[in-house]
Amino acid sequence: VEKDMKIILTGYRASGKTTVGKLLALLMKVPFYDSDHLVEEIAGTPIKNIVAHQGWEYFRNQETEVLRQLSAKGDCVIATGGGAILAATNVEILKNTGLLIWLNAPINEIVGRLKTDAQNDATRPPFTDEDIEQETIMIREERLPVYQKTADIIVNTAGKTAAQIAEEIYHRLQKTKERSQETEKKVNSKLMSS
Repeated sequence: VEKDMKIILTGYRASGKTTVGKLLALLMKVPFYDSDHLVEEIAGTPIKNIVAHQGWEYFRNQETEVLRQLSAKGDCVIATGGGAILAATNVEILKNTGLLIWLNAPINEIVGRLKTDAQNDATRPPFTDEDIEQETIMIREERLPVYQKTADIIVNTAGKTAAQIAEEIYHRLQKTKERSQETEKKVNSKLMSS
């Protein structure tokens, strides 16, 4: 019996989780959810405002609640916030929910996107008082071991378009599925003959 196939995208902010997630969901013909957007919808205000008025801890609690709700959904693709995997509770929820795929984007691509993303200033709260480049290098470094440790699949996104990344993930998932079906067949035939 195959449990619901949930694909959870993790990675630093601006590593392409939302864009890739939407394309992957289309390929898989399943719904797409963005945990940050859902937190904002519930609060009725951008994350930057939530953090400014209620603090990071409040935002992280809201995020955990949203991830809990998403874990109850059927097959889907979920883009998580860049820091979602920092909370052990979230990792536990996500690990029990589906497959974690880390979009490992190079630092220069992330910084480039953050600088050109008009949405960035309006919606993404800064982590530090450093400039965007210093902050990104610092925070990403801190989080790298957690992204690595929690990932079931790592996808290096350097120089690839969102469509190429979505295709790559889709094909890797198909291969994994085929392999597990082969194994199941072998096990069943052994059971039948014993």
